[in-house]
Amino acid sequence: MRILKKANISDLFYSLCSLLCFFLALVCIFIRFKRLSPFSKEEISIFAVRPFLPQGYVSLNSLNTLNFRTASIPRGASEPIKSTSNSEYSGVEIPKPPVAINPQDEDKHSPGEKTYKIIESQFSSSGLKYENFYVKNIAEKEINIAKELKARPDVHIKKSKEPQVLIYHTHTSESYLKKDEGFFYESYYPRSTDNMRNVTQVGEAITKKLVEHGIPTIHDQTYHDSPTYNGSYSRSKKTILSNLEKYPSIQVTIDVHRDSMGDLERGKVKPTFRINGTKAAQIMIVAGCDKDASNGFPDWEYNLRLALRLQKRCETMFPGLTRPLSFGNFKYNMNLSHGGLLIEVGSDVNTLTEAVYSGTLVGEALASVLNELRD
Repeated sequence: MRILKKANISDLFYSLCSLLCFFLALVCIFIRFKRLSPFSKEEISIFAVRPFLPQGYVSLNSLNTLNFRTASIPRGASEPIKSTSNSEYSGVEIPKPPVAINPQDEDKHSPGEKTYKIIESQFSSSGLKYENFYVKNIAEKEINIAKELKARPDVHIKKSKEPQVLIYHTHTSESYLKKDEGFFYESYYPRSTDNMRNVTQVGEAITKKLVEHGIPTIHDQTYHDSPTYNGSYSRSKKTILSNLEKYPSIQVTIDVHRDSMGDLERGKVKPTFRINGTKAAQIMIVAGCDKDASNGFPDWEYNLRLALRLQKRCETMFPGLTRPLSFGNFKYNMNLSHGGLLIEVGSDVNTLTEAVYSGTLVGEALASVLNELRD
């Protein structure tokens, strides 16, 4: 009888332990599910971003502009928008923001037109941290950031009146909001062939800063995504090669874009930071590679070296300006020069004023990097 009673107590103990373990497992599954569920109204961070669409995948007619280049975004890792200054780089005066757009130039909307929310977020802590910046490696190829930063980029800026830099836009009609209202109207279409409203204004801001610092620059505003989006990169390739043939002095080629994240249901994402109390759009520098020698991009390390230097200098001069550098197994015409870069400036729900200001900051940082690479 004693043996039977002990056995019953032991069975009961194991049963209780099993029930407890099962309950804890359910709790863990619930927590995990909540972490992967759509982001809340107040919290957002990037889990995976495809920075832009490769050529030939989408036509302008079939493009869903309000779902364009969306990210898979989990809940719970956002950072508030922080104020910043360039106290870490006191030798440079922070440029003043551009004059805001005239309110009379705002688009007209139908009475009672539906609106969708905009979620502002400052992206920084994603991927590998090195010193004062982050690199998001989606290429599945190991890189030695310290080694590449120490190596000199194959860029040799000359003391000459000949062009040294080419600024261009594969998706030239990408545009921005005019007004910072925290929402956008259903009729908002984030593409425009009006050069006073699209990404060419950002390219112009970068160009002006480079020229101001003694670096002759060509800003080619040729449209490559209109009237058709399909084949944009093939057309921009021709533009690059044409400029390189006409101006063999060009050392650096930069494709300036703007991003798009989020959707109508959960809200569109606006990457933003503050500098001296003024809002500006965050940028994302993109660098490619050739993981398995299939991209026709054998010298990608040279481009990466320049991209890393610019990423570090932007964060040194204007902390908060950059999102993590995106390093992936792609080329997107960056293989046409050893100074080929792609830069995403803000998203389609940043304002044009915010994006142009960031263009000015990027131009200041890029000029600083390039002037150190003079022969």
